[in-house]
Amino acid sequence: MSQPRKSFSKGPMTGSDAQIEAVEELREHFKLSTEELKKFRNDLRQEMEKGLKSDKTDMNMLPSFIFRHPTGQETGEYLGLELSGSNIRVYLVNLHGQGRITTRQQKYVISDHLKKGSIHHMIDFLVECVDSFLSFVGKYDIKTPLALGFVLSFPLRQTAINKAVVIKWTKDFEITGADHKNIGELLQIGFRRRHLNVNVEAVINGAVGCLLAHSYRSLDTLMACTISTGTNAAYWEKVDKVEKIQFKLPANQDGYTTINTEWGAFSDRNLGLLPRTFYDNRVNRQSINPGVHVFEKMVSGLYLGEIVRIILVDFLDRRLIFDGQYTNELNTPYRFEASYISAIGADDTPDLEATQHVLESIMNIPTTTLSDREITRTICELVSQRAARLVAAAMSAIIDTTNALEQGLTISMEGSVYEHFPHFPRRVNDALKSIYGDLVDHINMGITRDGNGIGAAVAAMLGTTQK
Repeated sequence: MSQPRKSFSKGPMTGSDAQIEAVEELREHFKLSTEELKKFRNDLRQEMEKGLKSDKTDMNMLPSFIFRHPTGQETGEYLGLELSGSNIRVYLVNLHGQGRITTRQQKYVISDHLKKGSIHHMIDFLVECVDSFLSFVGKYDIKTPLALGFVLSFPLRQTAINKAVVIKWTKDFEITGADHKNIGELLQIGFRRRHLNVNVEAVINGAVGCLLAHSYRSLDTLMACTISTGTNAAYWEKVDKVEKIQFKLPANQDGYTTINTEWGAFSDRNLGLLPRTFYDNRVNRQSINPGVHVFEKMVSGLYLGEIVRIILVDFLDRRLIFDGQYTNELNTPYRFEASYISAIGADDTPDLEATQHVLESIMNIPTTTLSDREITRTICELVSQRAARLVAAAMSAIIDTTNALEQGLTISMEGSVYEHFPHFPRRVNDALKSIYGDLVDHINMGITRDGNGIGAAVAAMLGTTQK
């Protein structure tokens, strides 16, 4: 006689008592109550406030030396240059007023030797890309200089809107010769050497770029949040709360500045503040940078697949799934990609065929049962849901520190995890509702596409007007 069908996640399934017990135990490990979310929010808010007063904190809270909001009525033509993980993008952005924007853009691939080479080679390539793009859009002979904003997906220490030093080359970049050098000035010298009539008016971080792009369209934008390969957030803060710097303010300032939180590093010096599991500890310990950006390792695309893989291997070691069948793919760190979580999360076929494809055709497990596939889907859901709830709690720290909820606010969201993980936006919203109740209706969330490049152009516009 077969066992009664028991439920793991969305649908009914037949599973052994050991399987059911293991999944329920895992559910408890990854569950975050509303009280736990509020504690996480309060701890992160405390760290933010320390970071506004001093540099001796995990979260750098880096000002971008932008001192007024865009009004959405500015007009003009500006360039945006974006350096991110694997590509360079160049944008020609036309601001039309009334929050309307049109763009043209081109993408250029960064070779591995440039990522690990001299800053001068990288600058030369960036200048070549801009030169090529200007020809592409028919800007052969520029009489009036074009203002350019340069946006990088790396933490920047700034002393002016167009003066910035890269604090640390992250991802797989190992650029040499850039220590303590103003990246904006190096780029400007490169343009002069190539006789390009382009002025570097602003250098900004990617999260700040998304914030500015959305702020041009929506005046009540408070923050921009990225959940992609990594995670970060930027927001508008009152200038007088940034106690660690004495700003020299331009005449047209409005009392606010943009802050790049670098929140991925939250609690690196006090890991007890993070609700980590055995699996998180293993991901952190076995990563190339143990103890660095541990919060990011719980929520971002680079690591979510690895958390799922380590759970699957643990269940396999306990002979709970896959009939004890190991594969090289399942044993290889980072081989289970975030995109597989997305595909499995969207799988609503009765036999979980997309899940079967990932497990058998990609991870090369010889055969899987429906129970195996349902357990895998549940693991993916639990990891994704916890990430969404942690991100929502982090966002609420910014909402609370700025007292923005009463009058209403807009949050710009971007990144592959937020945009492509099934139910991720709803889970973020559900967590915010558990924190704020009906006041969650005061929060408007919008997706910003091409935000980095458009934001760089908006920053260039602000750079030309706030001198």
